[in-house]
Amino acid sequence: MNLITTVLVIQYGLIFSLAFFVFKLYRQVRELKLKPQTVVTGHEMPAVPKEGLELGMQIPRAAYTSMAGDTVNLYDGKPKILLFTMNHCNACKETYGAIKAFMASHPDLSVTLFLYAQDADEAAEMAVANELTDMQVVWADRAMIDSFRVNRFPLAFYLSEEQLVINKSVTNYLHHLEQMINQLPHAKPSALNKSA
Repeated sequence: MNLITTVLVIQYGLIFSLAFFVFKLYRQVRELKLKPQTVVTGHEMPAVPKEGLELGMQIPRAAYTSMAGDTVNLYDGKPKILLFTMNHCNACKETYGAIKAFMASHPDLSVTLFLYAQDADEAAEMAVANELTDMQVVWADRAMIDSFRVNRFPLAFYLSEEQLVINKSVTNYLHHLEQMINQLPHAKPSALNKSA
């Protein structure tokens, strides 16, 4: 066999191998497209995020002060929503409009917004820039975020009268907040009456 014949055999072998690989890839992609996709109708129980305090846990006992300088009483024996957002979070910006609409449709349910920022000045700028000054807003530092075990934003907690977490949700839109208060999961018995 001369050199030209050897090169041609190698070339044809490579072309055949490449064609075979492309054909197999095409079949796999076609198979994936034909598989039925799960349809989300909105009636399923939403998944409870792993982030944040566990269901059934009581929120940390601490003194909270709003950006306006008022004492925030989270232990008043009434159910409430706590919403955690952070600066430079695009998803959080969507949440601000949703939380305002939610508050308008649920005036008896207290909402406290915790803004995670480097310092109180940055949180105040954030509150003004997002037109949040008419809400109860608390600056949240790293220690506060850690005490609520928040590592994903925006994250909301729905609290019972005893300040136990009865539901939580990553909340970008109004329907997330509505689902959180209307579709309550069952807390694990081991989580009931735990304190943070």
